[in-house]
Parts: sequence; structure tokens; C-alpha cells
Amino acid sequence: MKITIIFPAREIEVGRAMIPVMPLAPTLLAALTPQEHDVTLVDMVYGDRVDYEGPCDLVAITIRTPLAVKAYEIADRFRAQGTPVVLGGPHVFAFPAEAKGHASAVAIGEAEELWSRILEDGQSGMLQDFYVSGPYKLESLTGSVYHVPQRPDLSKVPMMRRDLLPRKRYLMDSIFTTRGCPNFCRFCPVTPLFGPQIRHRPIDQVVAEVETLRKYYFNVDDSVFGHPQLVKPPEENRYYLDLYSELARLRSKRLWSGAGGLSAVNYKDGRRIIELAAESGLCSIAAGLESLTGSGQKQSGAWRKLHFTSPDVFDERILKENIRTLQGLGIEIMGFFVVGWDEDTLETYQRTLDFCDETKIIPMILTLAPMPGSPVYEEYLEQGRILTGLPWDRYGGEAVVFRHPAMDPESMQTENGRVMQEGFTWGRIFARTWHTFWHRPSPGVAMNSFFTQMGMQKTFKYLLGK
Repeated sequence: MKITIIFPAREIEVGRAMIPVMPLAPTLLAALTPQEHDVTLVDMVYGDRVDYEGPCDLVAITIRTPLAVKAYEIADRFRAQGTPVVLGGPHVFAFPAEAKGHASAVAIGEAEELWSRILEDGQSGMLQDFYVSGPYKLESLTGSVYHVPQRPDLSKVPMMRRDLLPRKRYLMDSIFTTRGCPNFCRFCPVTPLFGPQIRHRPIDQVVAEVETLRKYYFNVDDSVFGHPQLVKPPEENRYYLDLYSELARLRSKRLWSGAGGLSAVNYKDGRRIIELAAESGLCSIAAGLESLTGSGQKQSGAWRKLHFTSPDVFDERILKENIRTLQGLGIEIMGFFVVGWDEDTLETYQRTLDFCDETKIIPMILTLAPMPGSPVYEEYLEQGRILTGLPWDRYGGEAVVFRHPAMDPESMQTENGRVMQEGFTWGRIFARTWHTFWHRPSPGVAMNSFFTQMGMQKTFKYLLGK
């Protein structure tokens, strides 16, 4: 079969990625495709156009919520001309029945146990309505269902098919080593989607794939340090200790980034994991700090991953100490914050930026967008706080999609835009880059810091129309 795998994008996103990272989902799906099929990848973020006229036997589209409107538009057009379409991704996980209205088949969960069966059924013209991988309830699904109850074993994941995209247009390759998250943050659908149990790819396979990557890469794991504060079995931490020891021994060193939890510095194994990760080339992490107040930590559920015994004992000083420790190891931090919890005010935006200025972390200050599939979304929906009737593309951060008890949507958007524009003035960018270079005098690390922040500055200016 001729298969087209599409990574969709809204018009506002085309050519404007903050950090040019090769997408993982389409390259993984292509890698899972048997060689007898002809695969084409379309990355709309970088301007690839969808060819509706060329020969195609099956289309696959992965969907995040802000891209659902565009994805459905593409799917409807292909189906109108008789081409079968399979939809998957986080949004489909939350709204399978909605997705089925635009698809020949819907894939719920991870692809490893489903894709080969989907291709077999597609080739025979016998696609089922739903393909499900994981311990999910099926009662709400109307139609035929193919179900694999267990989550995939990651020991047989092939190398991504990066050769199907022009690698030069991306600053970083992408890779993953684990799936699963034990944090249960209330605004995030990752734990319901991938489960609380952490699953690992074999270390030798990861190392072999890293050796095929270029100078920079991004690890898309939930936490590249694991969760030494939450997971008791010593073999969990042993995985990361061994993985980074092996990567540090590679003759050709690469710089890499990923998401990581600050609280790992408080634990013996966690501290050693961070040190080895830095030796292996880790130069920056995206850290979900979420809120600077105990009430915000309680609503978000983030206090668990920051390893406070309860949100009532949340202490900003501990965050600062952990930040300094990581920076002292030469690891730059991009701090992700969510503003919009019930006790937040418009002043919370500025207070958060002041915290980032003080600690020299890159600010990523976002207004809360309750994502479908998360507990906060379900709670707000039940309370009537979700602004129903909004199209899904409003969930990309350009609009407020819920009712706040004290702030109006327009003021929240205005203040959010202001602090993000201020957060990426030239003075702040140079100060943070110099701070990073001071702790880790590497030209490559400094350039990665500078150009990452440049990309973010450019994107925010465009989104704000300035």
C-alpha cells in the first residue's frame, strides 16, 4: 500500500516552531510499517503540503487537541474521495466517538500493538471502527473493536525513520527511552494515556540509536531523570544510571535536552543520575514548576512531582535551591508555569516572571488550558466552567477556554502576552545565556541556549502581532 502519515499544523504554526525538533510520532509510525509498504511523511509545521491528488491507499493522522479542527478537515477531504483515514493521538484518546465521525478507523493508545493489524485490515478492506491498546474501558465505543488489553512492551521498538524527512531543517533530532508517568498531575492527560508504570526501552537499543543522531537531540520522555522520589524499586534508578554511563562513554558526544524534575537533586540516586546525564551531554531541561503558591500546587497536583508531602508545605525556597544545584551542574532550566488557578490574580503573571529573572531560568508562563482527558477538564466541565462551543483550535494557548472566578479572559491574555514579551527582551536573553556559559563554558551549550531563546522570542512576537 501507499501510506501517507500526516503531522498536522494550524496556519498560525506553519514555519514558526519555537524549537525546530523533528516530530517523533510520524517517524515512529513509519518505523513500525513493514517494508513492503511505501510510506510518505508530511510535516505541516515546516510547510509540507498535503497531496490530495496523488496515489494513496491509507492516511494516518496523529492529533493533539489544538490541531483537531485541521486534522478533521484533512480527514474529511480524503474520505470524500474514497481514501481510508485512521486517526490517533491524545485528542482521539479523549474523544474517540467524535473522531470516528471523521475517520474510517480510530486508534486509541500506543501504536506498537495496533499498527500492523490496522495495515492488515486496511489492505483487505476490512478496517474495524476502533483499535485499542491498553487497559481502557470499551463500553462507550459503538462499533467493531480490536483490543489489546496490555500496554506495549518497548523492547522491540525500531529506530525512527528520520530518513523520510529533510533532517537539515530541524535543529534537533528526537528520541524516547521510556513511557509512563507516576505523577498524576491534574491538568495533564499523560498518566491516563500512558499509565503510571514506567516502561523502558533496552539500553543497548537506545545507545545504538543515539549513535545515529546528529549533534543535538531532544528526549521526549516525561522525565529524563526518572522519578527517584516516587519509585522505590532500585532497578528503576539503575536504568538511568546505566543508560547515562553508557551514553557518556560514546566517542562522539552530542548535546541533548529533555523534560526533568527538579526534586531529583534531593536524593542520592537522583543526584548521581543528574551528574551522569550532564556527562552524557544533557545541557537543558524543561521543568514543570506549574505554580508558586500552595493553592496552585494543590489544584494542579504538581506538588507530588516536586516531592512535597502535601501542597500545604510547599516552599518556594526549596525550588530555588534545586534550581541552583542543577545550574551548578551546567544544566540550563526552562521553567514551565501555569497561571489561572483559582487564587491567582493578574499580579501572578508578573510575580512569576520576577521569579524567573531572579533564578535565571527561561520563562515559559502559560495561561491554564484544561486539556481534554485531564481531571481538571472533567472537573471544570462538570462545574460549567469550560467555555463550551469554542472550536478545538482555541486550545492552543491563543485564547482562554474556561471561566476564572476573578479574572476576565481578555485581561489574562493581555497580561500573559506582556510578561512573555518582556521575558524575551535582548537583555534577558543575553543575561541567561551568559549565566549558562558561566556554569558550563561550552560554546555549543551557549549557542543552544541563545538560539533556543531567539526562536521563542520570534514566536511570541508573531503571536502577539508585534
